[in-house]
Amino acid sequence: MFAKSLQMQLVEGALKRLDMLRTMPELRTKLWENVNALQGGLRERGFDIGTTQSCVTPVYLKGSVPEAMALVKDLRENHGIFCSIVVYPVIPKGLILLRMIPTANHNLEDVEITLTAFSAIRERLENGTYKRLSAAVAAAFGE
Repeated sequence: MFAKSLQMQLVEGALKRLDMLRTMPELRTKLWENVNALQGGLRERGFDIGTTQSCVTPVYLKGSVPEAMALVKDLRENHGIFCSIVVYPVIPKGLILLRMIPTANHNLEDVEITLTAFSAIRERLENGTYKRLSAAVAAAFGE
């Protein structure tokens, strides 16, 4: 009585994606090429990505919630990279978890841009740039 079905455009989209997986194996190949390049590049640069075995690529960093917010804003606005963020209380205080999901539509140039951006944000995190930015924002809003 209270069940609600999915909207038809979502069903059609899901069916189309399943069809693409069956008929276009090159998409899966390209996806894993991108995933392996991203995850391998992050590991080579000394990032902790845990033991992921999927396309979802975690990156663990040390920092506070305000630093994480400044860092994600920097990635989005200055590097054109979107990633989701997980912070305390979901993970232990003092840790930042960034999650990226590369796709088959990305290319190796996108991966390289991402790796360069992550090296830059790690440097800013370690040299206190994000701590100073988050403190300035808090001061401006009287927090």
